[in-house]
Amino acid sequence: MSEIQEVTKRLLQQNEAIWELYLANQKEQQAFDFYKDMKPFVDAVKETCDAWLLLVIPWVRKDRPTYIGEAQLRQVTDNIQMIAVSAFNGKSFYKHFNDHYQSVEYTLKRVLEKAP
Repeated sequence: MSEIQEVTKRLLQQNEAIWELYLANQKEQQAFDFYKDMKPFVDAVKETCDAWLLLVIPWVRKDRPTYIGEAQLRQVTDNIQMIAVSAFNGKSFYKHFNDHYQSVEYTLKRVLEKAP
């Protein structure tokens, strides 16, 4: 398995964890400590996003996989970081949150399929 695939799988796992956190907080708003709970969670997602972009941007520029573009990849990292923050607020608008979650998942799965 390539490094791109490994980091992409890690992002998919984080995306799923974000979704589960959101659903849990939607049912029952859990109290959390910003520095103990939220910041490390969001920072871990950002760190994975940064590592992922360093791998996928050069790959996309070199191999030009169909239906995957640089702007789309940057949007994925923006979206997943945004929902990582929003997941702690169970009152976030469901449709908006779900659309971003599914968009991230779709693109990451396309990358997983096409990555070397």
